[in-house]
Amino acid sequence: MAISFIEQSICPLCREKILSLEEMYSFPSFTQNAKDPLYIFSDSSVHYKCLYKHVHGKEALQFAEVFFVRTKIENRKCVVDNKLITRYDDYLFIDLLTSDSDEELFNFNFITINKRNISKWIDRSRFIKVAKEFKTNNKWQDISSFKFLDFLIILMTDI
Repeated sequence: MAISFIEQSICPLCREKILSLEEMYSFPSFTQNAKDPLYIFSDSSVHYKCLYKHVHGKEALQFAEVFFVRTKIENRKCVVDNKLITRYDDYLFIDLLTSDSDEELFNFNFITINKRNISKWIDRSRFIKVAKEFKTNNKWQDISSFKFLDFLIILMTDI
């Protein structure tokens, strides 16, 4: 969830200060892809008025809601065996990779997998192929030093 300071934090949409809790919405860090049009919302606090005016505002809210639901402890069920993942070290959550539903990578958004089951995941090879193509086609950009999509590809490959 975004960390905001009243009268100090800046809304990334209008570039003005956020003056009260009542006027802002705080997004979780739901995507790591800086090339995605929803990246501006990820881990940010925005004015409600700006959010509702923005062309991608409603879509960002929908994806944030999916993120919140899928990351609840009771919903941390592995895509392979549908069992609840109780050990933190076994938990892998793939957040929003792309908001473009025409991209094949879209099918891998918001997946939870037990790391012990990666080798059993029937879509593992397809994920690796599609993720590599997405990167090759220059549709992914990391801002931080942690390369999230590279990490996922390596994790899925090194089984």
